[in-house]
Amino acid sequence: MKRPLFIISVFLMSFLACVNGNEVSGQSRVFDRENIFTDEEVKELNEIIDDFERETTNEIIVVTTDNIGDHERMVSYAVEFGNSHGVGKAGEDNGLVIAFSKTLRETFIATGLSTEKILTDEVCQEIVDSLMVPEFKQENYFTGIKSGLEGCIRLWRKGE
Repeated sequence: MKRPLFIISVFLMSFLACVNGNEVSGQSRVFDRENIFTDEEVKELNEIIDDFERETTNEIIVVTTDNIGDHERMVSYAVEFGNSHGVGKAGEDNGLVIAFSKTLRETFIATGLSTEKILTDEVCQEIVDSLMVPEFKQENYFTGIKSGLEGCIRLWRKGE
């Protein structure tokens, strides 16, 4: 009786690993659902984010997607993605989500309530406009995301 349960468990874990793609449950901070990054680029973004989280406890997620589902705009998609993935420490609201869609040509930086004190909507929009969009126009998607990520981190550190 134990053998069938074991086989089912292995099958489910294998299935979930395949469905998640680049996502490494509990480890990856980059959800490249649009498959625009190389494995090395995902690794580099994860390292930047992990180093920052170790230093500050602040949490960042990067998500790319070609479909925002029932959401009218990227803003609601980014906020819901952050909430559903528990971005930010409980009680601290110190999370940030960088959401991007090459297909939909839209990006948004969503912040937790604590994060928003430093990275206001205006500051985030300036990061998008000045650091990310120019790279996206040149089809340098990784460079745009990395520049935006590093811009957020730089300003977050400065404001703390």
